[in-house]
Amino acid sequence: MPSTPPLCPPRALAAAALLACAIAAHAQAPRSYDLPAQPLGSTLARIAADSGRQISIDAALVRGRTAPAVQGRYTAEQAARAALAGSGLELVRTDNGNWALRRAAAATAGTASAQVSTAAALPTVTVTGAAIHETAYGPVGGFVATRSATATKTDTRLFETAQSVSVVPREQMQAQAADSLDQALEYTAGVSKFEGGGTRSAGTRISVRGFNTTGTEALYLDGSKFPANSLSGSLEPYHFERIELLKGPASIMYGQGTPGGIINLVSKRPTAAPLREVEVQAGSWSRKQVAVGLGGPVTEDGRIRYRLTGLQRDSESMIRQNPNDRTSLSAALDWQLTDATLLTLLGAYDTAHAAFDPGKPLNGTLLPNPAGRISRHLFVGEPGTNRHDSQGTRLGYQLEHAFNGAWKFRQNLLAYDYDIDSDYVAVYPRVAAATPRLAQRYAVLRTDGDKGASLDNQLHGTVRHGRFEHTLLFGLDWRQSHFERTQRFGTVSPLDLFSPVYGAPISGAARSGEDRSRQLGLYAQDHIKFDGRWIAVIGGRYDATRYDEGAGTPADKAHAFTPRLGLMYLADSGIAPYYSYSRSFQPTAGTDFHLNRLRPTTGTQHEIGVKYEPQGMDASVTVAAYEIKQRNVLTSDPDHAGYLVQTGEVRSRGVEVEGRAEIGRHWSLVTALAVTDAKITASNAGDVGARPASVPRTTASLWVDYQLPAAPGLSLGLGVRRVREQEVSRMAVPSFTVYDAAVRYQWDRWQFALNLKNLADKTYVAACSSVCYYGDERNFTLTARYRW
Repeated sequence: MPSTPPLCPPRALAAAALLACAIAAHAQAPRSYDLPAQPLGSTLARIAADSGRQISIDAALVRGRTAPAVQGRYTAEQAARAALAGSGLELVRTDNGNWALRRAAAATAGTASAQVSTAAALPTVTVTGAAIHETAYGPVGGFVATRSATATKTDTRLFETAQSVSVVPREQMQAQAADSLDQALEYTAGVSKFEGGGTRSAGTRISVRGFNTTGTEALYLDGSKFPANSLSGSLEPYHFERIELLKGPASIMYGQGTPGGIINLVSKRPTAAPLREVEVQAGSWSRKQVAVGLGGPVTEDGRIRYRLTGLQRDSESMIRQNPNDRTSLSAALDWQLTDATLLTLLGAYDTAHAAFDPGKPLNGTLLPNPAGRISRHLFVGEPGTNRHDSQGTRLGYQLEHAFNGAWKFRQNLLAYDYDIDSDYVAVYPRVAAATPRLAQRYAVLRTDGDKGASLDNQLHGTVRHGRFEHTLLFGLDWRQSHFERTQRFGTVSPLDLFSPVYGAPISGAARSGEDRSRQLGLYAQDHIKFDGRWIAVIGGRYDATRYDEGAGTPADKAHAFTPRLGLMYLADSGIAPYYSYSRSFQPTAGTDFHLNRLRPTTGTQHEIGVKYEPQGMDASVTVAAYEIKQRNVLTSDPDHAGYLVQTGEVRSRGVEVEGRAEIGRHWSLVTALAVTDAKITASNAGDVGARPASVPRTTASLWVDYQLPAAPGLSLGLGVRRVREQEVSRMAVPSFTVYDAAVRYQWDRWQFALNLKNLADKTYVAACSSVCYYGDERNFTLTARYRW
């Protein structure tokens, strides 16, 4: 941002901290409000859009405070007073008839409402309403996020981040009735689903920029490493304020990982004002769900605040014999130990009783089958065998201490312990030409235990000298995990795909294994701003990792240095072109024929792009072009059968466009386009030039939300998702287009919603790996939500 001329320091400081909001002449006329719980400054700015007087808001007073949901019919003054409930702040009327904000003189932070009083005239400085943004760790007011910490581990404007970051806010998840992580990311550029979402009840399996991000290094919770994605099926979007996707290598901040990117889930946090919500859902596949959200101050001074979020679901799924039952509870407690020290305690318990679709043969889905087309409802497993049951807890804390206005320390701890029983009977990819009705099957019976912990220490600092401003970050993080698995592979009799008979026995021997992994990383980053226009990002990280498969097996050790470089220019027009360079690494266990330890797989990305934030609009657009190369990929050893060498390479190039906007008070939209050219460029398996599975050449999506002015409280939503041709074993998977819709009605404190997915009930193959997966049939969700 341009620096303020030092003509009058007091006024310069005030100008940076005050928000002047236009208030309509009809400020005293009641109108309907439906504002979610969000940062207090954002709520006041939204209320002020209908006012006719000025409200001067000191940014320091509202920073870190959350307004409760404001719903119902109020005058602008009443709505502002409701937003201030429990904040310890009050409205004061100035001599010129405008309003200002100050700390309550007589009321405590727990006061239910602030009284409007008369005060001496206060100086009013007008700045744009965009001066107050949400924090990177809290809710977003609407569909357009402006800040994130996922890319930099600092609370940074997305507009000033030289890498693509997509943020899916809670309001979008709610509007689209997303009940899994892959559904929440459906309208995000560059994302495609493995198995078409058929395994979502067990895990989030997606591809980002052509690379599988399903492995153990792609999922983070509040910036801390979470267990393997096989557990993410028990994570409900209802527990999170935002789901963020950092695209491209992220090893500079997080250590080992894939080059496609990472998913970071931002938990719901305690609120400064009382929050109460009950949500009831019913829908297709005998769906019944209840969710509850509670929050607010515990003490009168507001120094201790809490948040409780719970959900229970009883549901079937499109596939017969596949339940999708969930129970989850999360809790958060903020404790303001001193004015400079905040401790946040976090905990959660998840349990799931589910199963997932192991896929269907190519013959009868993607390829012709003389016996006909296989039903999308077909269950290919065995009743009582196919299941994915998980249970676990996670505990952690986040400690923040400010030494002064320039330096602060953050420490994040997360510990987890999960147990999973994942048994399934699946089919082989092809059927025999002589018996096209019969699918050969196999069984996997698996019990997993996954426990671990991560600790991240961060020192943040801001240094200014001359025309330069440095945002410095120094970090030391550590994590370890202990994973145990007992599994049995078995054979099962064939299944008639068109007239199935179940009850076949399973035979096979069990075997066990375990692995332990540790990572220690040291990193540093300097986010440099020059003249408020030029931004340079320079950083590097050194990691030491150890992977041990148990007694008698030599440990795999790896070391890696991963840099990051970025350059950006902020133009007055709201356009910001940028370039970034980043790298990733991922340890590879094992040895080659000569008993040499395998090297880490590495990834390198070059990205150029433009970010655009139109002046006077709550909107953002990101256009990015990139090239990622993954090297040291395992491929068969041409000289020694049964061994592997690391001469493989995968390359992905693409262009992405993602836009978000809140237009006036009535329109909200999200749009995305991605063109991905991914291929295997080096391999000994005869697949050079082939595309990775589940990577469409083009994806496009649009979601539009419209609040009808002629029918207050009524909103309509419509979405379209277009997925172009994919490839599996050099066979084309046809393109498809799916439509979604929503109708919502706000009545006082109640909100009612109907969501429809796959509106036309299109039958389509959503993805193929070796077997194929159908996309969801048409399904609906009815929601009744009450807030008070």
